[in-house]
Amino acid sequence: MRGCKRIDTGFQLGFTRKAVVKGGGRVRWASIGSGRSALPILTPPPAWTTEPAIESVLQNPRDVGDTGFHGGGSWPVSALDAFYAAWANARRTFGERASMGGRQFDASARLRQLGHDVGCAAPGPVWSGDAAMTYGARNAKHRAVLHNVADLDQRLGRSVEHSAQVITGARQNLDSLRRWVTGVADTVPPGTQREAQLTQIASKGLERLSNVVGGANNDLNGVARNIDTITSGYNAVNLKEAPNFGDVSNVEEASHFKEAPAFGDDKTDMSSGDINEVDRTNRELLQEMSEEYGRLPDSQIKTDRLADIAGIQEGLKVPDSHLVYLEKPGDPSQMIPAATSVGDPFTADHVSVTVPGVGSTTRGTIAGMTGEAAELRNEALSAAKAASAPDRPISTNIAAVAWVGYQPPANLGQTSILNDDLAQAGAPKLTSLLSDLDSASRNPGQTTALFGHSYGSLTAGIALNDGASHYVDNAVLYGSPGFQADTPADLGMNDNNFFVMSTFDDPINPLGAFAPYHGWGSDPNNIISDDSLRFRFQHLETAAGDTPIPGYESKTGASGHSDYSRNAGERMTGYNLAAILLNRPDLAVTQTPNSWR
Repeated sequence: MRGCKRIDTGFQLGFTRKAVVKGGGRVRWASIGSGRSALPILTPPPAWTTEPAIESVLQNPRDVGDTGFHGGGSWPVSALDAFYAAWANARRTFGERASMGGRQFDASARLRQLGHDVGCAAPGPVWSGDAAMTYGARNAKHRAVLHNVADLDQRLGRSVEHSAQVITGARQNLDSLRRWVTGVADTVPPGTQREAQLTQIASKGLERLSNVVGGANNDLNGVARNIDTITSGYNAVNLKEAPNFGDVSNVEEASHFKEAPAFGDDKTDMSSGDINEVDRTNRELLQEMSEEYGRLPDSQIKTDRLADIAGIQEGLKVPDSHLVYLEKPGDPSQMIPAATSVGDPFTADHVSVTVPGVGSTTRGTIAGMTGEAAELRNEALSAAKAASAPDRPISTNIAAVAWVGYQPPANLGQTSILNDDLAQAGAPKLTSLLSDLDSASRNPGQTTALFGHSYGSLTAGIALNDGASHYVDNAVLYGSPGFQADTPADLGMNDNNFFVMSTFDDPINPLGAFAPYHGWGSDPNNIISDDSLRFRFQHLETAAGDTPIPGYESKTGASGHSDYSRNAGERMTGYNLAAILLNRPDLAVTQTPNSWR
């Protein structure tokens, strides 16, 4: 756990954001936040088609201008000339100046640190009574606003960064296309068929030109839509009623704080660090939600939300389970985010947080994940007792958290499995949960392990890269299609605390091999051959075998995509997760490329 620190931030919150994507061409302005700032998003004209482009230049040869194509002086306008003219117009649209990245617009790390520090100023167990409760509520509202704005900042930075990448990529693709057309045209020999062949080349070039511009246009329109949504988020924060967050010690000012209109959601305040209070409050909210959704007209929305609630209630039948997080979505068509814990995550010495993958929903997943959390905790207890030594004792104060707080792709058949949009949306929510758990913890020596399965490993990787590593001591990502890293350092981790698990027959492995082409970093199972074969990322064993604990039972192997966390007390994968949960990587069984194959 990273403890509370007293810091002087000197930081004044301002929710107006201004981002400029420079590069010539037409500009679409989208207002961000309050004030006069605005975000121009470069929007190219609609995609050209082959025939109109050629016809336009043939009818208006003076429009061609200095395009740099072959020939000069008096020349007949050809289809190849039309390509160069259309190419020059497209290239001017994307400009020449370096595109402005999004990092400078993202202050989320600083905002989350402020939220963490505000949480450290909560009353805690040393101050009780009505005044403490009142201030505690105000403190929590301060922190909620900071986390909300941090999420918005992170999303804005990513949107601007994506816009810059689209522009840079379009420029590169256009330059490559021009070289290709020129190179192929130069190979056409003189003769009666030359013009016909050049026309075919130009036609193909214009077709590719249309695809490049049209694809960039679609991507940039998507960025603009995202920024419109982010704008609404900034505008939802009521600046006039928010105090100066740079001085969190001003209790009198905090007492006048009125909650900014939230984004339609009621969610857990775990700042008390009291598991019984948090659990009780969440169960009361769950009951209120059950009654409210029960009054909805019969519909699929009503059925799904009541099923979410039933799934949570089923998970809470697991012994020593608690409802540690609950959120009431502002839109009833959206899934109810929730997290359960087995054990007390606020006082435990070792805590794990598991992120699910494809197909995971509250109604269909959280009960099973809570059961698996109990199995993992039991395996960790057994391993701790077996491996503990007088000179190096292992605590048995352990908690395992199951988080279903984002919406992954519904199944492997959905096209969303091939992009990271849902993971990008879920990562800030995961970071927020980890930050809240860290702030509410009463145990300064606590360690936290982050486990991500399938698409959840991509979500976890993005979160780690964006600052969640501040709250994480160890991480294991398994059944992974990629996690946007080429080295553990990219995620704020290292070879001694970041691990991968992959069964040899996991059907997700081929998708992981394409991670570099999706922009998801290196293949999680990439093998490097130098002096000897080794995995790029440290792998933990998934096959059957013995553990390094003397006299401890042998473990069975895992196979396929879904075995990793099942039957943790029997499988090697469950044992390895337990070892990492205990902050004892030295007890884990590692895997080599030779044993994997």
